[in-house]
Amino acid sequence: MIGLIQRVLIDHLEIHHGKAAVESIAAQAGVLSLGRRIDTDYDDADTLAFFAAAGDYLELDFDALMTLYADLFIKWTRQHYPIFFSMADSAQAFLGRQPAIHASLGAGIRDPHLRDRVSDKFRVVEKSELKLIVDYRSANGLCTLYRALFLRVLEEYGQSGELVETRCQHRGDEACRFDMTFAEESAA
Repeated sequence: MIGLIQRVLIDHLEIHHGKAAVESIAAQAGVLSLGRRIDTDYDDADTLAFFAAAGDYLELDFDALMTLYADLFIKWTRQHYPIFFSMADSAQAFLGRQPAIHASLGAGIRDPHLRDRVSDKFRVVEKSELKLIVDYRSANGLCTLYRALFLRVLEEYGQSGELVETRCQHRGDEACRFDMTFAEESAA
């Protein structure tokens, strides 16, 4: 996983719980080197182990950790990459750009195989006025995070909508498929 994913959580833990807590979580996870560089693809197993140990430390189950993380991620990216938000006037527009944003963050990775692995995780399958379908393919299986981010992005844009996961790697499908619908905005 690109280091931005870890960095958001590490930064939060350091600010709110201290460096010693981060070191303790890393030790529990068996992670020797924490990844923070956004131009580097870090070991997925290490990242997932760090997330699991952070959940234990914070006394959050996986879904609650992903909900917390989605909020942290949106706040962090809004601060550091406001252009991503200004390029989109709605949750649907933002989520429709998300695969390209994800690929652009991985563009700094030098190894072409690792770079392709980052950019190939998301693909827009269908996009219409109030609908968006995205495929997600990753051994990480972080579809729970995508669902949490969907809800947080809706909140960010003051919109409502629904996400149905019609396919899921956890159920044996080749990829997860997120079928998203967005409510029409009412005129104020």
